Amino acid sequence: MSENINRLINDEIAQELDCDYYKKDMERGKKRQQDFSPVPPESGLKPKYRIVDFDPPKDKEMAVFTNAKKWSEYIFVITEKSPKKLRWSIISRLQNNSVELIECLYRANFEKDAEREKAQKEALVKLSVLDYYSETAFRMRAITLKQVKIIAVQNSEIKKLLHGWIRATKAASAYAKA
Repeated sequence: MSENINRLINDEIAQELDCDYYKKDMERGKKRQQDFSPVPPESGLKPKYRIVDFDPPKDKEMAVFTNAKKWSEYIFVITEKSPKKLRWSIISRLQNNSVELIECLYRANFEKDAEREKAQKEALVKLSVLDYYSETAFRMRAITLKQVKIIAVQNSEIKKLLHGWIRATKAASAYAKA
């Protein structure tokens, strides 16, 4: 089920960013070669943005980390063209909290027992706040409905992964005490 959700999100992100990098990467199961030619600066066109794969086969991270990184980068991409009057308020908070979420996850990964649970709960709070910020950004027309849907699906996926990690942490600490 999680693979289907990831495939759907990758398709949506590829459509949003006007590239099929994710789709081809999911089909092949490996990283794509960087074979695109750069756009000459005199053309005035911006090169297509590509989100690189954060999970190379030889250095696997937990899924919660890779999804959070991809999600954070997506938030930065879609908010790039937001109205200037919102960039220093709701948009900056959305971007900063997405980065702080990753920081909380890494902190939780390096801590033990009570400190780990505290950092994991802080990450859950950041996810809830990010959900609110994305809804507010949509209501203020800084991001589109399609983008909010992608953010909501990724948010729920990260929450599921984080709750699983919390359950595993509690089970491991209960096992260690017994």
